[in-house]
Amino acid sequence: MKRKNLLLVACCLLPVACFLAGCATAPRRREVKPPALLEGKSFRIGKTSYVYLRDFCRAYDLVWDWDTLGKRITLYREGMRINLAFGSNVALVNDKRIDLADTVKIANNELVLPFGLSGEVSSLLFAAFPRREIPPSVGAYKIKRIVIDPGHGGRDPGAVSPEGLREKDVVFNIARDVKKYLERYGVDVILTREDDRFVSLWRRTHIANVRKADLFISIHANSSRWREARGFEVYYLSDKMDDSTRALVQAENAVLELEGGGFPSNNIALAATLWDLIHTENRAEAIRLAEHIGSSVERIGWLKNRGIKGALFYVLKGANMPAILIETGFISNRSESKKLEQESYRRELAEAIGRGIISHRNEYERSESFHR
Repeated sequence: MKRKNLLLVACCLLPVACFLAGCATAPRRREVKPPALLEGKSFRIGKTSYVYLRDFCRAYDLVWDWDTLGKRITLYREGMRINLAFGSNVALVNDKRIDLADTVKIANNELVLPFGLSGEVSSLLFAAFPRREIPPSVGAYKIKRIVIDPGHGGRDPGAVSPEGLREKDVVFNIARDVKKYLERYGVDVILTREDDRFVSLWRRTHIANVRKADLFISIHANSSRWREARGFEVYYLSDKMDDSTRALVQAENAVLELEGGGFPSNNIALAATLWDLIHTENRAEAIRLAEHIGSSVERIGWLKNRGIKGALFYVLKGANMPAILIETGFISNRSESKKLEQESYRRELAEAIGRGIISHRNEYERSESFHR
């Protein structure tokens, strides 16, 4: 009798367990207990629990390769492939990006991984061979948190108009109004700076990564030697640029000189080792976001939409999520500079940007992401 009761309880609990585990397409799932082979194998480095790579591979029956030049680690078995990079806190598990609690490190002359990765792997292995078909979790594809980055700040004024209007002041006011607009629609918005202070380029995306933002949007104002240049542009991350875009990138990236030795170029390089694997999905969504914003801004009849372009901005390169850079107008153009100086116009522009973001969010959530 007891055996039958246990069997009945097990059958009742199985659907619940399957539901909690989620499915292979859901980006967020309840953590599954790591396998018994990892019990007692973890240790702490600082505040993070780690496990040796060899123990991790043994527990999941994984084979691993180490790319010395690229500092990449590839773990694989049938139905499972994990891409990691030494010094990076990003993992790709079957092309799904996972943000780790800390970076991949070397301890006692061995590679070690954040122990939390084991839960994600267990979840995917469970989902790869389900007992029954499980529908995607309701609400799995949501844009809940956005980091808005007002460009420049502090000792970095950005572009300055002939009349003395500073880019850092203009974009901070626009970013603050975008934040207010999005919050009315229930979006959690974080600004990379809350006042006139200097924030390094790497820290801006680091804030977005640590806070696990769904989108990263950097706001700027353009400048050109040709005083007639005017209009609104949106950029996504790409190394394919024309000459005019290359000049803009050089200007926006010039802040690196102000960061001096404090800029961790190695961290940026290490984070970029996985970029070639994840950029396709992020770039596609970034382009869709840019399209929505561009269409919304076009409703401001006076403002020219110069289109969507790719560029290699450092401030976008470290982001683990879809990221764009907006050039709100040319501060070097006398007419646009006067407009950007007006509070009413900045608010109108901010609300147009906000409408585009919400339009993108609504489409994204209706379609349960564009890339399923």
